[in-house]
Amino acid sequence: MKRLITICLLLLFASSAYAAPTLVYDGGGPQASIQQAMADLGIAFDLRTSAIPVTLADLASHNLLVIGWNLGGNMTGISAPVLASGITGNILLTGHDADVHTEYGYDSGPPDPGDAVEAAATKFLSQAMSFATAGGGTGLVALGDYSTAFSYLPSAWGISATGGLLGESVSGFYQAGLDSGVYAGLTPLQMSNWGQSYHATFSDWGAGFQAFEHGCTPIITIGYVVPAPGAILLGGIGVALVGWLRRRRAL
Repeated sequence: MKRLITICLLLLFASSAYAAPTLVYDGGGPQASIQQAMADLGIAFDLRTSAIPVTLADLASHNLLVIGWNLGGNMTGISAPVLASGITGNILLTGHDADVHTEYGYDSGPPDPGDAVEAAATKFLSQAMSFATAGGGTGLVALGDYSTAFSYLPSAWGISATGGLLGESVSGFYQAGLDSGVYAGLTPLQMSNWGQSYHATFSDWGAGFQAFEHGCTPIITIGYVVPAPGAILLGGIGVALVGWLRRRRAL
């Protein structure tokens, strides 16, 4: 029994100790800002574009894929079958173009510590990435999509979205969103009035996805949470131990 526990602990340590770099997809377009946003956050990343598509090998060797804001960009480097097979962690899909509004974003000018929009967008993006990596496997953060309304996502995810110039005011966070940590230290007001705060909304999604954030009526952000690998492993150990104890009592 001691040997089994030791092996399980080593497996848990190995799964948590390995941290792969971030993978970033930049679709280009007139307001492409994801690379600047990563610089703002001080995050090293491997870049993918329409010329260098995201592959299953990429997703296997990275713990997070961040897809930047899309306005007239080229999203052909994102394959729905690759995402369906390779995204195995937490997922956050949002209508916010948070990369545009971070300190080094397209329309923000020089970094300004006193700029409330820059501060909120930077915190939101950072915490969204932390959420996506918290579930183990390879997580995904996909930012606002004006042009294609997330049509590059796997059809099995059941995502129905609308893109465009959609809204400024955020009305509230759902409990699932609060539990995720994405909005820690943020209020709906801080997520509003970004000079067009969101460019995509969601009307339908598949099993496992939950609404995180809403405007007056539309859903702005949704998320998918998977059990952490450690929780799955410990749960399996618990089931095995219960079965072993029952068998012993039956003898």
